[in-house]
Amino acid sequence: MKKKDFKTPLWLFLAAMASLDLLLAWNSRDLLKQGYQDFTIFYSAAKIVRQGLGHRLYDDTMQYRIQQEFAPAANLRKGPLPYNHPPFEALLFVPFSFLPYFAAYLLWDLFTLLILLLLLYLLRPYVGLLRQVSVAGWLLAVVGFFSTFFALLQGQDIILLLLIFTLVFIFQKKQSEFAAGCCLGLGLFRPHLVLPLIVVWLLERRKKAVLGFIVVGSLLVLISVAMVGREASVDYPGSVWRMEQMMGRPGTVVPSGMPNLRGLLEIPFTHLISRSFSDVVLVLLSIALVLFTAFLSKSAPATTFNLGFSLCAMVTVVVSYHTFAYDLSLLLLPIVLVADHVHEEGGVRGWNRAALLGPILLLFLPPLHLFLAFYERRYSLMALVLLFWLGAVAWEISSQRARSLNRP
Repeated sequence: MKKKDFKTPLWLFLAAMASLDLLLAWNSRDLLKQGYQDFTIFYSAAKIVRQGLGHRLYDDTMQYRIQQEFAPAANLRKGPLPYNHPPFEALLFVPFSFLPYFAAYLLWDLFTLLILLLLLYLLRPYVGLLRQVSVAGWLLAVVGFFSTFFALLQGQDIILLLLIFTLVFIFQKKQSEFAAGCCLGLGLFRPHLVLPLIVVWLLERRKKAVLGFIVVGSLLVLISVAMVGREASVDYPGSVWRMEQMMGRPGTVVPSGMPNLRGLLEIPFTHLISRSFSDVVLVLLSIALVLFTAFLSKSAPATTFNLGFSLCAMVTVVVSYHTFAYDLSLLLLPIVLVADHVHEEGGVRGWNRAALLGPILLLFLPPLHLFLAFYERRYSLMALVLLFWLGAVAWEISSQRARSLNRP
């Protein structure tokens, strides 16, 4: 079967997945209007900052009072949905706080969709496969991809981080290391999804990129201190840790619901070993993965840069301490880059091809995500898919390196 013969079944598949996602959104419409989505935390944080109460940004009582004002029907929480992001991010949502809650949520989702459209135009010069994709086809793909759809449903900010990762990729392609570092610094509103990549850069000795990150990061720290005061800034890490200790109460996500190494270790060892020993194992495995990624990425030929960047993005998601279903939106970039590699590289056939593309298919299956997340309550098993895919990409990079060394 020729490549073009796959187009019709592919679009039919994406249309089916997008239809399932939209059906889920329709069935959730009443809960969304009541304010059960995660957008609540950004809207309430913006309201607090707008009222000049930045020093109480992490005050549970204040957050609950504000949330009760615009979402009184969301009474199943029995408390606030806590804002645990750095202070500076709340500034982004202040303009949205002038609108009623549900209107602000819809406007944020429209803004997020525009970002997803922007990605298509940003990546086209660097990804040949995307030059064959229309705007309508791209929208079908991003709505059909469960994680980006779920990010839209929740009103999450992860698509903004996806844009930042895309800009980092583009700047590194252009060998503008300082600009890449500055861009990544803007992603510190999700530090756990940024710092693993910084560690890889340190190991690769990308000094200009790390410097750019430090410059922007320092500026954001100063902005945050100016917003909430020195005392609240110093207490912020402790505040986040206290929220972490509250995991497992109604309305929160426990580690077994995280598609990362932390969640995967939670399944077999929860009742067998101590939490401290499990954390040691987690740290050691994470370090090993990051070291492996840095070594492979540094030694890979320039022709496999796209795969190397994809590997870094995958490892960042897998070793992150907090990874939720919508955070897998970051994998949209590796999905595009790996699919383009398979499309352009004629030597990727058989099992190699299946290993690179198979996990992408699973990531696009809403029934699988919903089954693991809500029926089995073992969404962490999705980490097995990510680890397999990570291994397949690493194998392909090694194979390409071996071929380049054997060329006369």
